[in-house]
Amino acid sequence: MALSDAGDPVPRSRREARELAARKEDAAASQERSTEGAAAEQSHAATEQIRAAARAARAGATTRASAPVVVSDDDETREFVAVHPDDAAWSELAGWAPESDGGKHGQHTTYEEVKKHHRRRAGRSCLLLVLVMVLVLGGAGYAASKVGKLHLPGLSQGDPDYSGNGTGTVQITVHSGDTGAAIAQTLFKAGVVKSVGAFVQVANDSRDFSSIQPGRYTLHRKMSASAALAMMLDPKNFASTGVTVPEGLWASQIFQLLSQRTGVPVADYRKVTAASLGLPAAANGHLEGYLFPSTYNFAGGMSAQEQLQVMANEWRTQVATLKIPAGKLHDVMVIASLVEAESRVPSDGPKVARVVLNRIAEGMPLQLDSTIHYAEGKRGTITTTDAERAKRGPYNSYLNKGLPPTPIDNPGLAAIQAALHPAAGSWLYFVTVNPQTGKTLFATTFAQQQANEQVFHDWCSQHPGKC
Repeated sequence: MALSDAGDPVPRSRREARELAARKEDAAASQERSTEGAAAEQSHAATEQIRAAARAARAGATTRASAPVVVSDDDETREFVAVHPDDAAWSELAGWAPESDGGKHGQHTTYEEVKKHHRRRAGRSCLLLVLVMVLVLGGAGYAASKVGKLHLPGLSQGDPDYSGNGTGTVQITVHSGDTGAAIAQTLFKAGVVKSVGAFVQVANDSRDFSSIQPGRYTLHRKMSASAALAMMLDPKNFASTGVTVPEGLWASQIFQLLSQRTGVPVADYRKVTAASLGLPAAANGHLEGYLFPSTYNFAGGMSAQEQLQVMANEWRTQVATLKIPAGKLHDVMVIASLVEAESRVPSDGPKVARVVLNRIAEGMPLQLDSTIHYAEGKRGTITTTDAERAKRGPYNSYLNKGLPPTPIDNPGLAAIQAALHPAAGSWLYFVTVNPQTGKTLFATTFAQQQANEQVFHDWCSQHPGKC
């Protein structure tokens, strides 16, 4: 048989042509079976590789957020397939069925579909990331296109500044909580400085700016920013607008003090209720004990309700750090008020709290003159009379056992801490033997208390009218 130019034999008859065509078909079929076998082996190997990767991911993963395992695709695409540990529970690829047929995940039935699923999921993740980036960058670009530079009054001209110390007189008020920028705005609006930015820059460069206190300042018009700051730091130009409420005042005394400083009638303060201030149930509807002593800078025109709300909010802020259980809050505040009234030296506070608790545990009345003073509305004396101690009432700690029904003043933080953490000791008595210095002696027995009381009487004899 002759050969063609391509190397194939040239048939000489129809029979040879049919035999040649049959041999070519057999060869092609054999080659196709060989290719399919190799592909199946590759598919099986890849499937086993995915399963191994999934098992490794399950073994090494500590959370559901573990990183995907990347394995070679090993097919005609030469891509990589990301096998996420979340897929590790799908252990039988061949058994998956569509969700409509009762399949658990409604996913895929072949290895090729598995690869397509992972590619689609990876593609969706990448697309989501791109969209998020576009939104963020686009939003930032939109904000920048709309806002551009900050346009605060006085900043549009490149932070201009006056020179010199200015002329005339102008008063400005710094309120509690004002930032440097807020103060700069106040100065700019009052005509003190030429721009907000100039003062902000000077304030940022100053170590002393943080010492600026709320209050009223007397300055000049058209001052340089540095001169304005220097003038504010000079105490001669400062007048405090704050109201200092000392520890241990009764609520009625606080009302009088605030009224004197702010001009709001005392009657307005008396109308404010514990409920309107949002006080806890432990207050039992009373304000006493929950108006925190501090210095307050009330803005002009604030009502009695608004002023007392600021004080109640400050109490809430201070006490929140102590984490007092709700069930103990009432007793802690009452004992704190007794500590505030009976101790002058901070180190004595926890001891006074311990005496109160020890006497209650022993079933003894507290016998504190401070509770009588509160019931009588009496200030300025240390002792009480026989008649006052004999008068019945809920605050008479000589006749009643246990704690009084409410705090008897508004204690500070140190007294509250002392009530929450009383000292360890067996004392049952104490007496302040020197009211001027606050020196207090503590005793375990009544005989010791009698000796300590004599020291007090001796002091009173030496200081007529002081007891």
